[in-house]
Amino acid sequence: MIVFEDGSCQTNSCNPDSNFLEGFDCEQPKWVVKDGSELAGKILSNRYWEPVEDENGNLIDIVPIEPPEITRSAEEQTEELKNRLDEIDRQAIRPLRAIAAGTATDEDRSVLAELEAQAEEIRAQMAELDEGKEVS
Repeated sequence: MIVFEDGSCQTNSCNPDSNFLEGFDCEQPKWVVKDGSELAGKILSNRYWEPVEDENGNLIDIVPIEPPEITRSAEEQTEELKNRLDEIDRQAIRPLRAIAAGTATDEDRSVLAELEAQAEEIRAQMAELDEGKEVS
């Protein structure tokens, strides 16, 4: 298995324990790790990690880390918020139907009030996005 500095890796079933890209005009790996080794298993099971190297720069272990925070555009955030508002509207149908039919319970009114509070919060987040502020 060859491992690049960014944590990505590749294996080659013909010769998995060597740098099979050597000599090619492409990004060269930083480390070569024996396929099937404990270290190879750790690398494959942890998408985000930091290397632990020995004094010679050989990869001897990895430390799993939290994934980087993904920054979404204002348009993507707005679209997600609109989808949440649509879901709230769908959830409100049953309590509204009960109110319109005169069969509503206190629980129906409570659910509707909670859904409206969520919708108000989402609309406030959308207003912030419209003002150019990034909402996390």
